[in-house]
Amino acid sequence: MERFVELVVAGGLATVAGLWVTRLAASRSSLWLAGAALAGLGLLALGAGIAREVSPAW
Repeated sequence: MERFVELVVAGGLATVAGLWVTRLAASRSSLWLAGAALAGLGLLALGAGIAREVSPAW
C-alpha cells in the first residue's frame, strides 16, 4: 500500500479515536489530554498524507 494512503487512514483513525476519548473522559483530566494529543497527532498525519499527493498548481 502506498505511504500516503497509510498516513491518511492511520491519521483518520487516530483523530476519531482521540475525539471519542475527549468526549468520554472528564474535561481536563489526564485521559482527556491524552485524547486531545492523539487527535492532534492524527490530524498531523492526515495532513501529511494529503500533502504528499497534492502538487502546487503554479
